[in-house]
Amino acid sequence: MSSESAALIAARFVASCVGSSEQPSASTSGQVQIASGKDVVLSGLATVCTHLARQCARQNDLLGASPELQAQVAEWLAWASSELTPLMDDKLVKLNDHLSSRTFLVGGSATLADLVIYALVHPAAVGFPAAQKLHFCSLLRWVDLIQNTAASAAALQPRLVLDKPRYVAPPPPAPPAPKAAPAAAPAAAQGAAAAAEPAKGAAPKDKTAKAAAAAPSPAPAAAADGPAPAAPAAAKAAPAAAPPAADKKAAKKEGKKEAAAPAAAPPAAGGKAGEEEATIDMLDCRVGRIVKVDKHPNADALYLEEIDVGEEKPRQVISGLRNFVPLEQMQDRVVVVVCNLKPAKMREVMSYGMVLCASDEAHSKVEPVLVPEGVPVGERITVEGFGAAPLEEINPKKKILERLFPDMKTNEAGTPVFKGKPFMTSKGPLSSSVPNGWVK
Repeated sequence: MSSESAALIAARFVASCVGSSEQPSASTSGQVQIASGKDVVLSGLATVCTHLARQCARQNDLLGASPELQAQVAEWLAWASSELTPLMDDKLVKLNDHLSSRTFLVGGSATLADLVIYALVHPAAVGFPAAQKLHFCSLLRWVDLIQNTAASAAALQPRLVLDKPRYVAPPPPAPPAPKAAPAAAPAAAQGAAAAAEPAKGAAPKDKTAKAAAAAPSPAPAAAADGPAPAAPAAAKAAPAAAPPAADKKAAKKEGKKEAAAPAAAPPAAGGKAGEEEATIDMLDCRVGRIVKVDKHPNADALYLEEIDVGEEKPRQVISGLRNFVPLEQMQDRVVVVVCNLKPAKMREVMSYGMVLCASDEAHSKVEPVLVPEGVPVGERITVEGFGAAPLEEINPKKKILERLFPDMKTNEAGTPVFKGKPFMTSKGPLSSSVPNGWVK
């Protein structure tokens, strides 16, 4: 895509977002222009887009509600016109750094600067391979936000697809601990006491009955004597009732235990249902020699390499090492190549692998991992305990690389390791000059 056509697409995207009936076009020299009134032609990406925004009811939001915001929007538009056509990697780095602490480029909502720059970087953002996405997290977050909030974002295709973290519900809380069995005794005692209460109440009647028994009439005494045995009977019934109450509580306790067993099952399952564990032997990492290296024609941070990995012909591989390793140090260098990644287009050029590198925490020092002398081209790198055959091709949707990277590091000696075990060749372990770093 030419720089002129990129600018024209951006201007037309803005026209669509603001609902303008005026359509920008390209002049004979390729510059963006728009007719404004009779015999008046405005030219230049920033000028045309600003004119379109002023026709919109939201012009204060798009151009800035204060003089300070207006100046910042104008500054970003001028920068986009001069620096993003053509689009180069160092400009994307600047955008990513700026957005690392901001939601939008200027202020607290999307402005004209966001719309224009979104349209200009969109082709690069949707084409990032998995390895590069890790270095442009803030930029891609912003692109995803604009494509989901701008009125006419659907006009730019394809959409950026990000594997966003999904909410995983926590396991249900454990059931409350059942009360201890001895607690049944007081309940039984309470039941016995309750049963004994009528007996205590019957005692006065019993005394009255006895007093009445001394009277000449025997009939009331016989009637009053009936309730008197109730107290002993209730007292006998109380101990007998206690065991069934305890049995009932015990049964309830067992029922709770049985109910708790399936509740504990989800945590045991863990992770995503049916997702296989990512292991280092899934990668086909082979020793290769760079037989040819050039600067990438469309990106100032990339090298375009041809690497012999023991196949019929060298593989074309693109790596982002141009800012870290001089070209002359790349030529004839022995490296490790991940050979079973899905081929990806990087700035209009296909790449069929990835050079394995060691990087420090700040990503200020990056270098290809070092291979011991004498290791033949094409030899596969191994890690103790991981001896399965590699996958035929790594499916990007399964995020295998992203799940492996946290365990791919360099130890204090600079040796690349996976979960603490070194990457090995027939002549010994790989090495690097980056201690306590990352391998990717």
